[in-house]
Amino acid sequence: MKTKLFNKSNIQKKYLVLALTYIFTHLFIRLFLTPTLQVDDAEQIRFSQYLALGYPIPQPPLYSWISWGLFQLLGTGLLALSLLKYSIIGLTFWTTWLSSGYLFHHLQSRYLATLSFMLMPSFAWHMHQGFTHTILLGLAITTTLHALLRLQQHQQTRDYLYLGIALGIGIMAKYSFLLFMVPLLLAALSIQKFRKKLLQHQILFTLAALLAITTPHLYWLSQHYLEVFPVINQKLQVTTGNPLLERLQSLGYFVISALAFVTPWLLLFTLLTGKQLFIPSKTTPAKQLLSRFYLTLLAIVVLLSLFFTMPHFKVRWFHPLMMLFPLWWLAQVEGDTPLTAIKTRWVVGITTGLTLLIIFIRIVQVTSGPELGHYSRLNRPIIETLKQHPTPPTTTLLITQDDFLGAHLLAHYPKHAVAIERTLYNRSLIFPFQSCLLLYDNDDSFSSSELIKDRERKRYINKRGEVQYSLDVAEISNAECLPIINNLHKP
Repeated sequence: MKTKLFNKSNIQKKYLVLALTYIFTHLFIRLFLTPTLQVDDAEQIRFSQYLALGYPIPQPPLYSWISWGLFQLLGTGLLALSLLKYSIIGLTFWTTWLSSGYLFHHLQSRYLATLSFMLMPSFAWHMHQGFTHTILLGLAITTTLHALLRLQQHQQTRDYLYLGIALGIGIMAKYSFLLFMVPLLLAALSIQKFRKKLLQHQILFTLAALLAITTPHLYWLSQHYLEVFPVINQKLQVTTGNPLLERLQSLGYFVISALAFVTPWLLLFTLLTGKQLFIPSKTTPAKQLLSRFYLTLLAIVVLLSLFFTMPHFKVRWFHPLMMLFPLWWLAQVEGDTPLTAIKTRWVVGITTGLTLLIIFIRIVQVTSGPELGHYSRLNRPIIETLKQHPTPPTTTLLITQDDFLGAHLLAHYPKHAVAIERTLYNRSLIFPFQSCLLLYDNDDSFSSSELIKDRERKRYINKRGEVQYSLDVAEISNAECLPIINNLHKP
């Protein structure tokens, strides 16, 4: 028995080392191979300069609040955002591991469940390329599952509070969390052992925690819903009154996109365990929960398709619906004995190979991409070009009309007031005011502005592959700058 425990402990340590190596490798690539921001990070740089109950984007504010806090500790920039992102990713793996302890009998199944994310494109690739709110959504999903599974076996006040906090984090992470929360709670209420715990008077602690976290933003949302909901509706493109054939086609596209979310994981495990899916296995309340979740989800989707065309869901938007699909599948196929050693080696080998390939592609993308004819935003040498210009006095107002360039100005010049379009950031730093600098690059509409016309400017040029990046800097007089300042407003 001691030998088995020792071996099990060794395996867990190796798994932890591999998980940390994975996270720190991607963190290193992001921090040290290019200082250029991704689009989502640039958005966070701008909105996390201040605290608000809501922001002019169709997302809840929790990610921006956490970013703001880290900016106060570490400074505005890529370091704080990257540490936040990869901390959340690490916590997502950890809470998945905790949930798997309630779902599976074999340690091997727990490893396979956690590794499953590495064979799903939204996790293996997209989360490194630009997700922010979606990464927090993923953590909320795995944390909520763990909280609910834990509650089924315990009935302490802290377990009810934990569930309420997890649900609150989910709603405050991304509105689409509701697509996960509602079917999951309906599924739980349909199972006697979960229903018994959820209908106890202690559930008031869950509601109290949930409302404490969400009420301030929900109040803000009630005042600004006309700014948020039309944007969401435009993205989803939900319509009514369409012919039946068109509704069925939209349902088909919806299902295909859902399955694409879990591909290539689905293809691999269909080959390795597809037959076992139809063999009855021992059930537990935890396994029942995931089965009822997907049955509830299927019923809702079919019912909606009778009256509406299914929403236009991009593959990467399926986190609320399909993130737990591998856990459900593995729970169904797990038998009295674990997956054979040869099948396990296939899974580990393919997962490792794909992970190393993605790491290699990411390195090539940010180092040699332009030379190979693949130029992306990450290859735009904004920070390197800004460094070519002498640092202006802190009494200088920096002005640009480009959101993306403006975010880099906020990160590179944290002690300067920065105006992006008509919004003034770091307002307290503008006085004593002495001068203004206009900055624009070859991706900026500012170059056609009357303010720039016939003005003396300095041009800095960087070339990546066949693509040339240019940054123009023009100084304007105080007399011209004061009217600009008077037209600026707070974020």
